Amino acid sequence: MRRISLAWLLVFALVWTVLAAPRFDAWVAGAIAVLTGVILHTGLGGRQGARIHLRGLVRFVPFFLNQSVRGGLDVAFRALHPARPLDPTFIPFRTGLPEGPARVFFVNCISLLPGTFSAQFHDRDLRVHLLTDDAEGARRLETLERKVAGLFGVQVDESKEGTPADPALSGNGGQRHG
Repeated sequence: MRRISLAWLLVFALVWTVLAAPRFDAWVAGAIAVLTGVILHTGLGGRQGARIHLRGLVRFVPFFLNQSVRGGLDVAFRALHPARPLDPTFIPFRTGLPEGPARVFFVNCISLLPGTFSAQFHDRDLRVHLLTDDAEGARRLETLERKVAGLFGVQVDESKEGTPADPALSGNGGQRHG
């Protein structure tokens, strides 16, 4: 097993302090959470050479906050307002991000977009669930992909066009879910 990094222990402890405030009773659970986080982080390979770029972070954070709020409001409005359209479907999407942290981060961030959820993920191919079958879905994914690429300072492989190689990820088989 890899050696536990004191630096990561301090980073996780700082995050816990910000979240829980410097209260002693919060640190009973916090010590367990911080230690577990560091062990999992180290055991799962840590950062794998990923570096966050400050310029990309400055551009990603407002985008993330905006999309998170829009996504939450959109889903809440659809749930409470019967006239809002719901036409759930799946679309295939092939990412051009390199294998590693940027790609994993991208897949995990898909759910922050309004009405989207990454349902399946294999290599570069994704199957993304949308609440409505609109032309905006793929465009929102491409925008997120560019933002994540900037965050990690990587290039998006523009030769990613084409349908996903795995037929199980290439849509919903003509079936609607709704």
